[in-house]
Amino acid sequence: MPASKPMQTDGRFAAAAERQGVSDTEERTTMPEDDLDFGFFEAECHGCELFGGVNDLGLCAGCSAMLDRDMIRQRAWEHSVTALGVPAEKYEQLRRATIARYGAALELIAPAPEAKKRRRKRSGRRRR
Repeated sequence: MPASKPMQTDGRFAAAAERQGVSDTEERTTMPEDDLDFGFFEAECHGCELFGGVNDLGLCAGCSAMLDRDMIRQRAWEHSVTALGVPAEKYEQLRRATIARYGAALELIAPAPEAKKRRRKRSGRRRR
């Protein structure tokens, strides 16, 4: 079996590896981004407006959990991370357990406004 040729890298990875104190062989096998938490970065949370780590939706861990519970309360199973591994026949059991633990009120999602009843306007004229 022929010896493998060393991987060619450009200068930015070598410079990043040097700054982080990583050896040349480690630099070839790892990327500088590997030490970051996947999907989280520092920004303002869209839910609580606090600055910190947020996910791809712009929510911190606490607000993301509230959103997940709201999805369960509204029976939006396809949008809930918690419901992902639950069999379909146990969805309602999961919903009842969530409501029993956290209450029935939505935590993060604003409830949809109720539709107002429209009144028919009466014209001042009588039809003959």
